[in-house]
Amino acid sequence: MGVAFHRIVAVCLFLACLFAFFSPGAFAGRIILDADGQLGFARHLMSKGEYDAAVSEFERFIHFFPEDTQVPLAQELKGLCLLMGRHYEKAREVFRHILKTYPASESGAKALFLIGESYYRQGVPKEAEIYFRKLIRDYPRSDLRYAALYRLGWTGMRQDRWEEASEYFRRAGSGGSDFLNARILAEKSLQGRNLPQKSPALAGGLAAVVPGLGHAYTGRYRDAAVAFLVNGLFIWAAVESFEQDHEVLGGMLLFLEAGWYSGNIYSAVGAAHKHNRRVRDAYRRGLGDRLHLGLLAGGKDSIGLGLTYEFR
Repeated sequence: MGVAFHRIVAVCLFLACLFAFFSPGAFAGRIILDADGQLGFARHLMSKGEYDAAVSEFERFIHFFPEDTQVPLAQELKGLCLLMGRHYEKAREVFRHILKTYPASESGAKALFLIGESYYRQGVPKEAEIYFRKLIRDYPRSDLRYAALYRLGWTGMRQDRWEEASEYFRRAGSGGSDFLNARILAEKSLQGRNLPQKSPALAGGLAAVVPGLGHAYTGRYRDAAVAFLVNGLFIWAAVESFEQDHEVLGGMLLFLEAGWYSGNIYSAVGAAHKHNRRVRDAYRRGLGDRLHLGLLAGGKDSIGLGLTYEFR
């Protein structure tokens, strides 16, 4: 009985081993991570514009291959994907880490430029200027100094500092044929000083003389008509009240009219400022900022800045 029991157990174990061996999972292929393949896949996603997915793959590469010589490249590309995906603060965290880790290399210069670029794209030109100027100061031999000068020209124009912008573009234009566009911008930025503008003081003065006239001066005729009618009705109602000896009502109407009248002046001044801002913004858009970030063609282990310019 004992021998038979042992034989049964042995047969069961043998069958179990056969089942495990011949089960579909026994021959399932293993996924083997390869450094070049992983990085190549991440870059492929990046080239397709799938930036969030590419970030995950770059992080996977950095996690599984921390000693690989291409880790600095993966970090740069991860930060660039975050920047292109408009995750500006996260991108800056990556670039600051790169700057801290590789301060004496070209990677540090790239990190500084891209931190500045993140602020520029986020619409914070004053903060962007800090990093572009730091790049020029700390990395005077870097090729990126011309791109930084070019960006400083644009930050200057965004803040209506036309002469300063022109000087930066002029300096960027000395960077060779790639920056011929900057030489053109050096001239065109100066023309920003002569753009047709509406005087906020005159708009306010006209609105004070005749409610609505300041809006008409800035081209906002519908607002002008509303301001004229509302203020006119309040003044007429107040006068009628006083003529009919309704002093309390007349006083209340005059009080309300004072608010509408002052609001009409304030609005006319604001309309002039908005008009001027639209004119300047339209002029800047017409100049065509065409600095694009991307990989260098054929660059296996480098990241570059692609600069293309278009003028109509």
